[in-house]
Amino acid sequence: MPDARAHDPGLPIAEALQRLPLETPDRSAWPLLQQRLAARERKPRVRWPFALAAAAVLALAALLPGRIATPPAAPDPVASVAAPDVDALMAESARLEHLVSAVSPDGMASASGTLLGLEFEDRLQQIDTALSDPALGPDGRAALWQLRVSLLREYAGFQGTRQYLAADGNTVDGALVATF
Repeated sequence: MPDARAHDPGLPIAEALQRLPLETPDRSAWPLLQQRLAARERKPRVRWPFALAAAAVLALAALLPGRIATPPAAPDPVASVAAPDVDALMAESARLEHLVSAVSPDGMASASGTLLGLEFEDRLQQIDTALSDPALGPDGRAALWQLRVSLLREYAGFQGTRQYLAADGNTVDGALVATF
């Protein structure tokens, strides 16, 4: 039903809005913002921990394959040096495994860091398989335990570096390479 009264629209709405005065703030916010930005001096990011970690990982990747790929040579019975105490090596291995599990990341981690961690674990598994051989002599067993402890030390160092970088807000990124 049409309205009984006819409305004269007067001004169209677009024109009425254009005629309104512009709103202006009480004061400009730019001087305050400029002052805050100048007060907050930007600190340069320290990049040497990442470079140090990358150098350590590359050195580790270069040195580690030679130790695992070559089987321990049979010692000369005449020039045999006293073998390290296997019980002490086993105890140190257990301590290092506990340390590695304590500093391993529970949450998300970089793919390259995780891949290198898996390489460490794979090499540890190879050593454990060799240690389970019943035909292995006491000198060979001691050499393998020494190799296992050495590998765990390097793995703990890698995980510690990873933890240090994570505390600083960085990750072990880049192209990590495991060579065989």
